[in-house]
Amino acid sequence: MLKTLRQTALLLSLAAALGCAHKNPPPDFAYDHAASFEGLKTFAWFDDPNWVMPQGNSIIDGQFIDRNVRQAVNDTLTKAGYTLVDKNASFYVAYHGGAAGVLSQDKWGSYSWWNVYYIDYAGTKYRKQSTLTLDIRDDKYKLIWRGARTAMIGTNPEALKRDIDNAVELLLKSFPPKPGTEAK
Repeated sequence: MLKTLRQTALLLSLAAALGCAHKNPPPDFAYDHAASFEGLKTFAWFDDPNWVMPQGNSIIDGQFIDRNVRQAVNDTLTKAGYTLVDKNASFYVAYHGGAAGVLSQDKWGSYSWWNVYYIDYAGTKYRKQSTLTLDIRDDKYKLIWRGARTAMIGTNPEALKRDIDNAVELLLKSFPPKPGTEAK
């Protein structure tokens, strides 16, 4: 009986440690404190001349990312009471996606006595991470709000779509900023 309790306690603590080990960092926000967020009712997509189609990876292509980010933003803003228009919007939306990088989940560093700036990383489990940045511009195209989310991403198209939807929803929960709030 005591052996079973010990094994159960060990398994529970291992599960708790694994659950805490892969938490994503909180999103980052910044906004122009002088900008007015009053009267924002309509939105359109900002036609940025420097925009580049996101880079896909081994699971999906850039068009998949573009289509799903735009759909998630449109759905989230519409649910929040904003109306998508073709032109003459009260604000404009743009997004940028960071290339999916590979992160080791079991990193450990080693210190070299020969070079204090040398750090070695090794690991056995790898996951991809990506960053999604949403920009909000006023009706004169001036950047007034930005939200960014870096997180581990799914390993199949359905999981990636779900991750995009979650990131967009999480970011747009903080738009528009409440008066007197500080950016994170």
